[in-house]
Amino acid sequence: MHQTNIGRFIRASSISDAWHRGVNLIWSSGEQIVDERGSHIKELMNLEIVIENPFEDMIPEGTSWNLDRLEDYAKQLISGENTQGFEYTYGQRLRDYGEGIDQIRYAIEKLKANPSSRRAIAITWIPIVDTKVDEVPCMMLTDFKIRGGRVHLTTLFRSHDFAGAYPANLYGLAKLLEYVAKEIGCEAGVITTISISAHIYEHDWDRIEHLLGTSQ
Repeated sequence: MHQTNIGRFIRASSISDAWHRGVNLIWSSGEQIVDERGSHIKELMNLEIVIENPFEDMIPEGTSWNLDRLEDYAKQLISGENTQGFEYTYGQRLRDYGEGIDQIRYAIEKLKANPSSRRAIAITWIPIVDTKVDEVPCMMLTDFKIRGGRVHLTTLFRSHDFAGAYPANLYGLAKLLEYVAKEIGCEAGVITTISISAHIYEHDWDRIEHLLGTSQ
């Protein structure tokens, strides 16, 4: 029986360190599969990365994202605006989940009222919607906890385009954490990402080979 490689852990110093080490690990240890859309990917299941200093070295060398695009992404994530008319945005789901529920404001107020709370969580999956459409969120939840005098963020991705999306995801999440910490009045801490399917799409394989220096 084929043994699938499930579960790896990285403790990274920065977003750039997390991305480069994560891409390298997926490339070297991932399994090649064809997903439900027919795309060829290299996948590593259940990759957990703890980023100790998410506000240092935030833009990895070799990513296609520049500062302007990253700032636009972060603004959209924090504000909940959907000015480009996407079917959904993460920010929209976090700030207006339905019936005017602002989950980020809820998390802030929950932690202000009780700094040891384990309930400061926001989700993006809406079953009544997402079980009936093709375009569904990859980021499932964000969780905030105050420990050791700092607020820390943990995020779960059901599916994670590591080569393409991870740098933007983490830049946006760092800015979101910074916003939440400022609203609460405490220091921003560590970001942890848990990627159930951390993968690299075939259209990025040549770029990643070149980045890692593994091309023949």
